[in-house]
Amino acid sequence: MLKRLIYMHIDSPVLLVNPRLENLSTEMFELWDDCFSFPHFLVKVRRHNSCRIVFRDLDWREHSLDASFTMSELLQHECDHLDGILAVERAIDGRSFAYRSERAFVEP
Repeated sequence: MLKRLIYMHIDSPVLLVNPRLENLSTEMFELWDDCFSFPHFLVKVRRHNSCRIVFRDLDWREHSLDASFTMSELLQHECDHLDGILAVERAIDGRSFAYRSERAFVEP
């Protein structure tokens, strides 16, 4: 059986097995998303203000977590990766790309 995994270490290690997003809020916010898949490249995207993620632990017990803003955005971003979606596919428009150098944040 295939497994989908998200591993995060924020305050402590957390492994989310077969995560799925639920209860996506209708309210959205915009942010400059960055990703290890394309370092120094930023994409302006819209994400849901809040969501619930339902997942299993290593003992196969089901859990859920309600998240908002920063954590909600991170979970949506990581679930996108599991679905083969990169932030560039979520760009708001053709002007939603920027490059972050060590000295400056440069919009095209």
